[in-house]
Amino acid sequence: AILEHRLWPYMIIPGIMSFCYIILLIAVGRIYFPVFSGIINENLIPNFIKGEATAIITAVLLWLFLFFVGYITYKQVVLIILSPVLSYLSEVTEKVVYNGESPDFSFKNLFKDIVRGLIISLRNLLRLIVLSAMAWMIVFIPIIGAVISPILIFLIQFFYDGFSLIDYTLERKRYSVRESIRFAKDNRARVMGVGMGFMLILIIPLIGWLTAPAYGTVAATLASLEKIDSNQ
Repeated sequence: AILEHRLWPYMIIPGIMSFCYIILLIAVGRIYFPVFSGIINENLIPNFIKGEATAIITAVLLWLFLFFVGYITYKQVVLIILSPVLSYLSEVTEKVVYNGESPDFSFKNLFKDIVRGLIISLRNLLRLIVLSAMAWMIVFIPIIGAVISPILIFLIQFFYDGFSLIDYTLERKRYSVRESIRFAKDNRARVMGVGMGFMLILIIPLIGWLTAPAYGTVAATLASLEKIDSNQ
């Protein structure tokens, strides 16, 4: 749909902003990790194991922790930051593919949409973190925990990523927060499919970081409009 309907120019801004988030995380690590590593090695590491090897291991663990936090928060944080751009891309997609009409603009609706978007985004982020942490704890169950835990974590990620992307369309269709939550739950497979596609693109180094938000938004718009039209 992106190439067929020439939507690729609308991927540029989300791609740049997404890449800037990655650069910001790396910059934070480069600036603060030497200090944190020094504090940890000086105050928390026993004297008998202090040394260059321990310092290297500490640094590696800090970077792994940053990568994990960045991975967990990237999708929700970037989707919140990019929400005005991705919401516009969703609107353009509907206009180009379905010849849809642009909603009437009003500052009242704009304010309501901002508040509504923040409520859903923060709700999704909080639930994503809590449920992912609970799923991770299952790993301590002998034998089956190591299998079930990652599967649950991925399924949770798929659902909330897809929900965030589909909500750009639901917001434009004037769905309330409660109606959007119900739509996501009633169409869980569709929502998770969108989230899975988003994550599969996202894991591609560099290219995925630049293109995943835009591709995910277009796919979510088409998937949600198809279901909304069928219901009507």
